[in-house]
Amino acid sequence: MSKKVLGKGLEALIPEKERKEELVYLSTEKIIPSSLQPRQEIDSQELEELKNSIKEKGVLQPILVRRKGDRYEIIAGHRRYFAAKSLGIKELPTIIKELSDKDALAFALVENLQRKDLNPIEEAVSFKRLHEEFDLTYEEIARLINKDKTYIANALRLLNLPSEIQEGLKKGIISKTQARTILGLKEVSQQKELFYKIIKERLSVREIEEKVRRKKKKPKASPFISEIEKKMMQALGTKVRVFHRKNNQGKIIIEYYNLDDLERITKRIL
Repeated sequence: MSKKVLGKGLEALIPEKERKEELVYLSTEKIIPSSLQPRQEIDSQELEELKNSIKEKGVLQPILVRRKGDRYEIIAGHRRYFAAKSLGIKELPTIIKELSDKDALAFALVENLQRKDLNPIEEAVSFKRLHEEFDLTYEEIARLINKDKTYIANALRLLNLPSEIQEGLKKGIISKTQARTILGLKEVSQQKELFYKIIKERLSVREIEEKVRRKKKKPKASPFISEIEKKMMQALGTKVRVFHRKNNQGKIIIEYYNLDDLERITKRIL
């Protein structure tokens, strides 16, 4: 799939004329979910609302599939498939499209992003895959979903958060704005501490920003401590931080980047 086609949006992949010509009804028994689907969770309430809509109006929009052996794998329309199947519907309107794994994944990502069906982490992972696997720039991804590149960059930053905070975002425990504010803290331990405080105290974004500002206001290290850090970094060949408290106690953090690096540093110390 070329960037040019993707850049034109979802419609470029299946023109209107082609969509009408390829509409067929398939048995739900012959349709299977896709392992390429970017959406990891389906909200039970959304699924129930979709089931009620299908009961009243039927399946109005066809799902997109591709041939997979003697079956048909879903590319777009997983929720419609699960809702219809749970209602005992035997046939579904479908569009059959011949797509490679790469093209099918790209289509599924873009379809979900344009429909806004993804939670913030699923959305960020989709941006990352479009960028890394399909070589799309932030500008090209932004055009696909009618956003600017800053939106894409901010979404990707969420993947730098610890796993429990990402999980909180998936479940809607905290908002994207709250999560981005947490990123103002560099230490993972501080990020986690603030995350649990947000949940416990139900902090607003403004309150979170204030707590981040306070955490970042650290006393400037004395020239003596700075000199010690410099000498230790030169001796060990890695980043060293010395945290010195007013009671003349503190801690030293020595960073390493893999097991070989840890062994090298250990030998120097011992």
